[in-house]
Parts: sequence; C-alpha cells; structure tokens
Amino acid sequence: MVFDVYMVPTDKLLVARPKGVLDALTAERIIEFIEIKEAESETGFNRFCDLSHLEGINLSPPEVLELTDRRRAFNPNDIHVKSAFFATDALGLGIASMYERLLNSPRIEVRVWSNIQAAADWLGANSERMVC
Repeated sequence: MVFDVYMVPTDKLLVARPKGVLDALTAERIIEFIEIKEAESETGFNRFCDLSHLEGINLSPPEVLELTDRRRAFNPNDIHVKSAFFATDALGLGIASMYERLLNSPRIEVRVWSNIQAAADWLGANSERMVC
C-alpha cells in the first residue's frame, strides 16, 4: 500500500491519497500522521481524503468502528474541522459513508463527496491543490 499525505498550508488543508488496497493498518498510519499534525497545529486544518485511486478496500465494519472511536477520542484542541472523503465507486462511497455516520464527533464534521469541486467548495479550498 502506498499513500501520499501532505499539507496545503495556504488552504489549511491536509490531503491524503491512498493507492492500492486500503486496509486497517494503512488507515491507522494515515490517522497517526493526522494526529501528529493536530497536536502541532494551533489553528487547525481541514482534511481531504481521495479514495479514487484505490484498487480495493479491505476494512471490516468493526475496523471502521475502531477508527472512528480513535478519532472521536483524540482531542488535542477544540478547533472544529471538516473532513471530506472523495470517492467515485460504490465501495469507497459506502465505507466513507459508514465512517461519516459512525464518527459522531462534535469537533470533526465529515462529508462524503463524488464531486471533487463540491468537496473543495465545502472545504473552502482550491480544487487544483487537491488533485495530482
């Protein structure tokens, strides 16, 4: 599994782009990076996760629940942030929607998108900086 994770400081945005097959270990590694950046950030940042480059997803519902529990519990600050998931296939949309419903965090607002421009508009970001 390969993934790109990078910050777009001008848009206060973290972009994650996993490629290959997304499994629990890779999702945890991405979350670890986000948690490190959250602990360092004084102003907060939104997130964009592009699932459109995946070959498959190997996450069970209990693993998705574990990930949401971890994200809800980690709270280094009270900054409200947005997290957009972009997917173009039924599996990606389904897993991201499950994550959205299960997270239930007062700090992290999650939305799932199949249109990258709509996701960028919601995040207040430049869509050209979100694609590669």
